[in-house]
Amino acid sequence: MAGVAQLVRAPVCGTGGRGFKSPYSPQFVRQWRNGRRAGLRNQWATVGVRVPPGAPRNKKKMDYKNIEKNSYKSSFEVSLDQDAISKIIDQKILDKQPTFEIAGFRKGKVPINIIKSKIGPQIENEVLNDEISKKINTISEKEKIQSLVQPDVSFKDSYNFSLAFYLKPEIKLDELKESEIEKVTSEVTKKDIDDFREKVRKEYYSLESIDISDDNSVVDFEILNFEEEQKKLFTQKEVRVDLNTQTKEEIFIDLKKALLKIKNKSDFSFTAKGTKIEAKIKDINKKIYPKNDEELIKILKLNSTQELNDKIDNKLKEDMNYLQKEFFIENLLKVLSEKKKIDINDEVVNLELKRKYQIDLSSMKDEHKERIESLKKLTSENIQKDVLFSELVKFLNVKVDQNELQQYIQKYYGEKIDQRTAETAYGTLLRNKIADESMKTFKIKETKLSLEQLMKKGSQNHESGTHSH
Repeated sequence: MAGVAQLVRAPVCGTGGRGFKSPYSPQFVRQWRNGRRAGLRNQWATVGVRVPPGAPRNKKKMDYKNIEKNSYKSSFEVSLDQDAISKIIDQKILDKQPTFEIAGFRKGKVPINIIKSKIGPQIENEVLNDEISKKINTISEKEKIQSLVQPDVSFKDSYNFSLAFYLKPEIKLDELKESEIEKVTSEVTKKDIDDFREKVRKEYYSLESIDISDDNSVVDFEILNFEEEQKKLFTQKEVRVDLNTQTKEEIFIDLKKALLKIKNKSDFSFTAKGTKIEAKIKDINKKIYPKNDEELIKILKLNSTQELNDKIDNKLKEDMNYLQKEFFIENLLKVLSEKKKIDINDEVVNLELKRKYQIDLSSMKDEHKERIESLKKLTSENIQKDVLFSELVKFLNVKVDQNELQQYIQKYYGEKIDQRTAETAYGTLLRNKIADESMKTFKIKETKLSLEQLMKKGSQNHESGTHSH
């Protein structure tokens, strides 16, 4: 949640902290929750094309014809206009000449044929990617196709390919407005604020050097034999570990056994996952916590305990509102999925399995059948939720404008972000709007939870979502 870093900044992160490589992902977000899986994709992702050497150049203009059409699929054969693409490539290479540099020539004086030999294939690849994406969009618009998943593209050569759209079924949500959706509610109490302030107090501590370690010590050590095998377990030579970290990771358990009751500045060794680690203790520290709220607000550089309480109150309410909307969307999609069962053809599910998990069902072994069936079921359910979510966007007529998105990004992510972050922010905003509008549209059944119960429910959902994937 945004805002945590402003209140809680632990100098030691246990096995997920400095130097320790954890085998577990720190966060998992269900694919259908983010921008790409919520009906927010760019029209189609750019299709990667590697231009084969000596590809046929059959001077045909862009053309396409429908070769298959049934209840769930529409396929086309597509030919690109090679003359037009060649002109675009030539122009792009020409545009590079004024700034192109290579040994033996002055800047801007490199002959076109040499530039072409150096970067021609790369530019051709980029142009083909762009043109193929445009043509897929053109066909989709002209044929009025709404695709259930990203189209399947198979190349005959660089300028000719087959294209399969998997058709999105028509869904009428208006007839489902009487569906009853559970809405989880909660409130922030004084006890919640006091409990969170205590957690903050335990995160802000100073370190004091001691002679012998115990269960609560923070130990700094240097790996002496930091070779390739050791680098598979640790990301860097100098490591800090909090022995109070609650984890069942095998490496941490082995390391903790070696570090308990150890003397400061001493050498030690241990074996984890068959790899021997030789190391030297740099320092052993105990944690010194703020004794009271007055010491805590000085560390946090705040003016009063009330100011800290206000920040905690705002933070908890923000988290609470986020979880309430997440649970509501989960419940909404679950109810709609049950009431409006969408038939997802096996061909679509198998294609998505191949894309997401690199699973080729034709070479599947019998011992993997149970796991594959589970993945197929999950994939089918996620596609259904994706369809329902995109239909909700249209049905409720929700939109996110550019200014709103920019303000949200600046507040929660800062100035410098990548495309994936922007899509995630867009998806979150859209989900919030879907939740708000759905609460006005569908029948609501309220369930009151304490904040602690709400947060626990959120953790359980996160864990089940991670394991299911």
